[in-house]
Amino acid sequence: MPRTAGFLCAVFLFAACLGGCDSTRYSAEKRFWHASRDYNKLLKSQDTASAVDYQRVIDKFREITIRYPMWPNSAQAQFNIAQLYAMQGNMAKGKDEFYVILKDYPENKDMCARALFMIALAYEMGDDWPKALEELNRITVDYPETGIALQVPVHIAEYYKIKGKNEEASAAYSAAIEKYRNVISKEPNTYAALAAVDFIVSCYADQEKWNDAVDYLGSLASSYEDLVLAPKALFVEAAIYEQKLNMPDKAEINYKKIIEKYGNTPFAKPAKDQLAALKKK
Repeated sequence: MPRTAGFLCAVFLFAACLGGCDSTRYSAEKRFWHASRDYNKLLKSQDTASAVDYQRVIDKFREITIRYPMWPNSAQAQFNIAQLYAMQGNMAKGKDEFYVILKDYPENKDMCARALFMIALAYEMGDDWPKALEELNRITVDYPETGIALQVPVHIAEYYKIKGKNEEASAAYSAAIEKYRNVISKEPNTYAALAAVDFIVSCYADQEKWNDAVDYLGSLASSYEDLVLAPKALFVEAAIYEQKLNMPDKAEINYKKIIEKYGNTPFAKPAKDQLAALKKK
């Protein structure tokens, strides 16, 4: 073969490979879109959906995981398969499918953490709390940087509360609050810290310790007055003053402070709205 012809042949082959990659990605996205559409329809009609309806959607997601195992959204397809089994009450099969995520997509930390959380919930629903707790603790050890790991401490405390195990619940809430405070202390200028504030408030709210909540939020606003944590803490503190402690005057002070000092933060607009509503009252 002449050199020029050989070169052109190589170019065409390379272009074909590139086209094949684009085609594969497009095909995967198209299949995922159709499967997701059917999945959402199924969620809206669970009461009337049959086992055949579930299996049809499962098969669509399964085809994606088989055809495109390296495609980023294949992990989500596998997650949806597991959820569809769980939605039908087949928790054993659902757990098996969630475990596939840990085996096949270990690099996807967020998805693995979500899968473990669902596995823990399955054990919890099956009244196997020791196994559920084991999987929950595994999340905090193996995937500590994920959002799901942040949820684990308060979830454990809430479980004990629901079961009426007051001593265990009190200890778990204290441990959770300590963990969230450490997150804020170590990384105050992160989304994780903002989320930790909400979880701390949830812990106090579950125990109806509103005064403890406002005390902590007040100290938080003072300690991190140059960070977005401050207006966040002030806003939540104001809401508690207004809605739980019947102290609208203190709520008004906080809203005004947010507007004046933190007018360029996302909390300024809702603070103005709340202040206006407060004055109408």
